[in-house]
Amino acid sequence: MERVNVYLNSEIGELEGVILHTPGAEVENMTPENAQRALYSDILNLNVARKEYSQLSGVLSKVAKTYEVVDLLEKVLKNEENREYLLEKICRHENAMSLFDYLLDIDAKQLARMLIEGVPLVRNTLTNFLSKERFALRPLYNFYFTRDASIAIGEDVLIAKMANAVRDRESIIMEAIFSRSGIFNTQTINPTTFSNPADVTIEGGDVLVVRDDILLIGNGIRTNTHGIDFIL
Repeated sequence: MERVNVYLNSEIGELEGVILHTPGAEVENMTPENAQRALYSDILNLNVARKEYSQLSGVLSKVAKTYEVVDLLEKVLKNEENREYLLEKICRHENAMSLFDYLLDIDAKQLARMLIEGVPLVRNTLTNFLSKERFALRPLYNFYFTRDASIAIGEDVLIAKMANAVRDRESIIMEAIFSRSGIFNTQTINPTTFSNPADVTIEGGDVLVVRDDILLIGNGIRTNTHGIDFIL
């Protein structure tokens, strides 16, 4: 397959490609008890969300090439080296290394969905039995906001440093897709690999590429001044 060149010098113009994530079982896994932690004021209706997203995808597919996150992630996970790298990074980040060997043995298609929809907590220890958690790796309830986790700027892709830790796995997955799926020609820039990453928050919904020499960046609870300084 011929690689796709990433180049974005203006978001006001012809759209050639877009990455989407159709809402799935992760939305159904939201409950009134965990909605606030998932950054929602109320639970979503999956049927309504899928219908609306289908309309969006249908329109975009008429004018651009569309890619689904779960399909791109599956391509990453089919490579054994990539699978080990990504699973170790996720499990270490979420303090879940006990899941590593278990997840390593799951086929790429199912594993891609589990990393998005959540990995159920096994009640095999007293701690787990008494836990109020339902998932060892929580569902990514917000992943259909794909713009937040990564931002194309010129030939590079800036990986977001989310303001809320419940969304960190989205950024980890998107970095793997751009750097390890074998589909995109680009390099990623990740704030967490630089000094003092804890001070930085950047989310793609706050960044707009007007032209090759103009960026509009919103400053607020999702993108702070340290994040803006990092971009500049």
